[in-house]
Amino acid sequence: MKANPQQPNSPARRRSRVAMTALMLTGCGVAVLALAGSRYPEATAPRATLSGTISATLEAGAAADPRQLEEQTTELVAQCERPLLSNALDTAIKGCAGFLDHPSLGARAHAVSSSAYMLMEPNEVKKSAVHAEAATRLGNPAGKYLWAYHGLNGESAVQMDAETARRHLEEAQAAGMPKAGKLLAVLDESDACQEASQFRLLDRPAFCLLRPQLDRWLKTSGMAPRPSRQVWTDEYNPAAVLPDASSFEVSYDRDPGSGMYYPAAMGYRFAAREGRSTIELLARLGRSLSEKYGPPSRGTLPPAPGSGTAWQMAEGLQIELLRDAAGELRVRYQHPNRVQSALAHAGALQAQRDEKRAELTRRAL
Repeated sequence: MKANPQQPNSPARRRSRVAMTALMLTGCGVAVLALAGSRYPEATAPRATLSGTISATLEAGAAADPRQLEEQTTELVAQCERPLLSNALDTAIKGCAGFLDHPSLGARAHAVSSSAYMLMEPNEVKKSAVHAEAATRLGNPAGKYLWAYHGLNGESAVQMDAETARRHLEEAQAAGMPKAGKLLAVLDESDACQEASQFRLLDRPAFCLLRPQLDRWLKTSGMAPRPSRQVWTDEYNPAAVLPDASSFEVSYDRDPGSGMYYPAAMGYRFAAREGRSTIELLARLGRSLSEKYGPPSRGTLPPAPGSGTAWQMAEGLQIELLRDAAGELRVRYQHPNRVQSALAHAGALQAQRDEKRAELTRRAL
């Protein structure tokens, strides 16, 4: 079966995305940083996570002889940047490795390495973030964009707040990185949403927050993250917030335009109980929801086994009190449009995995 070139992760789209990334790194006027003349303010404090690369670069001193630097730049383009353009990601990473410690070209090599790791399937986001951080600290505009991208998705080992991400993106945009404008628009949209939103969960407009912002707030509120974090879902122990609940889960959708994760649904689970304790908990949950959000718009209280009661909120949000046949209770907050989008994206991803397994089976047989 041939891949549809319009599908988000089809080979044609991937090649186009790689080409655009490579052009972004090499053809948009991104200057090569001469560390002897202009150092990024944070570069004087290299981090251990970068394996000494930055410190070695800073100790290298002044830029090389102009003719030698020109020859080395030609090698960088041939061994590091052009393979990225042709989707030879492993070759690009290997080719860039020889330039990571270069006093003038290391920033570009780190930026290309970051892009290559991010474009791999599956994505090597942690490695990409490490190289993006290195490129950022060496002043590379593409690195600033990529590190802000990882920071806003919670994929960096270093926690990044929105203000820091905005600063990196503004600097990247000023240096000729047009993609930085998309993420700046995401931050502006999130800020505007937080100001206008009437829905609050734990005193925050939860559906307006980006993934790391929501994660930090939930942990600050007392929820303990569980180690089973997945691509689309985060899970927490809410015992300190709501002792009756057994878990709190957040499901995300990923916007194909910006690559950012937005909360699509979240809510509490309550393990099945014996007899009257379930009825009492159900009544208390229904009463609390009605006092806070008004009478339900669908269903009755308490919901019968296998059914639910819903509250329709402003901004298109929906709250549900669900009771399954086995007695488990759930309070679910959802953004229906994002839920449908997340299901579609998950289905497309599963279809790609199924096709890959089918292809492997055909080859093996």
